[in-house]
Amino acid sequence: MKNSQKIFRLALTLSFLVALSDVQAQSILEKLQSNTQTTQFAQALERTGVDDRLNGSGPFTVFAPTNSAFEELSIGQKSDANLLLNHILTGMATERSLRAMSDITCLSGQTISIQNKNGKNLAIESNRIRVSNIRASNGVIHIIDGVIE
Repeated sequence: MKNSQKIFRLALTLSFLVALSDVQAQSILEKLQSNTQTTQFAQALERTGVDDRLNGSGPFTVFAPTNSAFEELSIGQKSDANLLLNHILTGMATERSLRAMSDITCLSGQTISIQNKNGKNLAIESNRIRVSNIRASNGVIHIIDGVIE
């Protein structure tokens, strides 16, 4: 009986670890597609072909606008690859590292500012970070409440 309990616990632990590694193995695009707050941004990345740039090994940092923020854009803006590239950086910029920065250059070539408000709330071009440090296999995602234009 004791051996069967040990085997059961071991099997349960192993299945949990496998499931955990599968979640962490998701790419940035897969995370954006599966997150209910960022599906529209993920669709725009696919429509414009920008997703091809995110298929690389990275690492990348993505500032993903919420669906509600993305909905406010015109159809033309949603199809503007350069506007979408404003939300992507080469390299891994976690919340902690962003706190030490004042500006960064995104893949579009535009320099965007980082505001550290009251030492608590971070903002990217005045767009507050709602959720930070969503880890993916090829980088990190921060969900923001606006669009970087």
